[in-house]
Amino acid sequence: MKISFKSRIERLDYLKLNHITVTEAQLLQFRKDSEHSSVYNQRFIITINDKVTWRGGSVSLGDNKAYITISTARMKKVFAALGDIVQVELERDDSKYGFDVPEEFEEVLNQDVEAKHQFESLTLGKQRAIIYLVIQLKSSQKRIEKSLFFMENLKRAPKGQVTMRHVLGKDLP
Repeated sequence: MKISFKSRIERLDYLKLNHITVTEAQLLQFRKDSEHSSVYNQRFIITINDKVTWRGGSVSLGDNKAYITISTARMKKVFAALGDIVQVELERDDSKYGFDVPEEFEEVLNQDVEAKHQFESLTLGKQRAIIYLVIQLKSSQKRIEKSLFFMENLKRAPKGQVTMRHVLGKDLP
């Protein structure tokens, strides 16, 4: 299911970010009866002005509204500025992590059962953060190396108490 609506690009100065606003009524259209999480925090495939598409999430804004961050780079791609009204299309993102997992990362997990178990015990947010860091690398070899680095750090981290500092190789025993 997709919905389309218009929204003004606004700024949250205290967070130093630009955003579009989504109403509770719009968010409720994506809500499944079996879900227990907040209606304001959902994952979407977002398209602005039929020109730029990305995966992201909504965050509660208060007053029965949520916001979705829009980067300056995306605003430039659609020739929009702060205060402009843009056409927004939202589609629910039911993927596990909110983006495609690099095959190099999946292969590292498939070959290391202990690391896979540690990775799967992390919160979804930490899992997403690790995958995102791997996605940022351009070459396949670098993605393999970074995946191995993260998984080795996960195995060395205290079980059940893993932080991103551990994943990044800091504060390890």
